[in-house]
Amino acid sequence: MSANHNPDTMTSSTEDAAQPATAGLKPQYPNVEAWVRDYLLPSFPRPAGELGATGRWRWCEQWWRHDEAVTILTALWYGWEHSAVQTLGMLDWLPRLYHLLAILASDDGPFRLCSPTAGDLSARHEMPAVADVVAAPAGWWQWWGTEVTSTDSELASHP
Repeated sequence: MSANHNPDTMTSSTEDAAQPATAGLKPQYPNVEAWVRDYLLPSFPRPAGELGATGRWRWCEQWWRHDEAVTILTALWYGWEHSAVQTLGMLDWLPRLYHLLAILASDDGPFRLCSPTAGDLSARHEMPAVADVVAAPAGWWQWWGTEVTSTDSELASHP
């Protein structure tokens, strides 16, 4: 056995493989807001409010108030941070970006009631109404292995 293959001195390739390529790296952006402001919007500019080939591209200047937008953009940021340090990472990330941007900025996306500043008109920010929920009947969730119950007052008090 050569010195390079001595099991006492070499690291396990399975240990190395178990460590993600991003382990120990700091994110390139400190938070999702910085990533949206400094990378996403400048790198993928769209004419907010203007009619394009696939409809109107909607954006809200207060995007951080929309839970759905924060969830989508945070997922895209995390994915970008991971993909940016991979040799071919952007090949997997870009299709996800284009798919999710189309949902985020669509006519029925989270910004559907908002409009950007235009000339003398100030930006409009409106939150869509949350759908009503009816509590499931007692025992409905027992197939899951544990029974979770909620009262109508608990559901109504959820923000």
